[in-house]
Amino acid sequence: QLQVLHEPLIDEDPVFIATCTERELRKRKKRKFSLWVRQCSSTGFICQIYVHLKEGSGADGLDALKNKPQLHSMVAKSLCQNASGKNYIIFTGPSITSLNLFEEFEKQGIYCCGLLSARKSDCTGLPPSMLNNPETPQSRGQYRIRMKGNMSLICWYNKGHFRFLTNAYSPVQQGVIIKRKSGEIPCPLAVEAFAAHLSYICKYDDKYSKYFISHKPNKTWQQVFWFAISIAINNAYILYKMSEAYHVTRYSRAQFGERLVKELLGLEDTSPSH
Repeated sequence: QLQVLHEPLIDEDPVFIATCTERELRKRKKRKFSLWVRQCSSTGFICQIYVHLKEGSGADGLDALKNKPQLHSMVAKSLCQNASGKNYIIFTGPSITSLNLFEEFEKQGIYCCGLLSARKSDCTGLPPSMLNNPETPQSRGQYRIRMKGNMSLICWYNKGHFRFLTNAYSPVQQGVIIKRKSGEIPCPLAVEAFAAHLSYICKYDDKYSKYFISHKPNKTWQQVFWFAISIAINNAYILYKMSEAYHVTRYSRAQFGERLVKELLGLEDTSPSH
């Protein structure tokens, strides 16, 4: 099973940056917590959530830790604590991707493919030559590879240098990125897989983030509660779409939510005939 570790879009009217491989959300300053999820990249089902609360406004608060690798490594380990031995492939963003974490996960039967950033990632143990851009001009689709055991570090060029760390895909397997204007761009399979599954998560965010309950209580625990309820309802709709019942009624997400509210309030007959 293919899964992604990321921060979902949970703010109303978010401002985000889109690239071919990742989407980053500009977080609202007032929110006193960060919400991370482990999400199936083929169905959109969120398997597990992790909430990191800001404990204070000092140097030990969330603002001071959010860019530190140790925090994101802790988040990743917590999200994957029930994934050991299941041969999952986990996709990660730059803040989580690190050689030490991937090697630790591999011992647990969890395999990874992550985007790497010299600025945001923990690059301990990685060859410096692969973290620096080559002096000679590169053409689109060119890439370099360094391997150590099952781990591969890929530097791929597409109007910029993108680096990937993976032990889930062989670097010799070829893939392709399809662009609307420029056509097919060759790449290692790991790059194609990363782009495809992160693209699905972006589509999930576009489709379901608007259904997050927009109630804005003052208490942090209340905000977390409503976000968790929103995720649970979205998960329920995903399971509904995978069931035989969907082929009979085919409710939209809005219709599903409306019916759920009516049933919870006892305003609608819930007999099997409906």
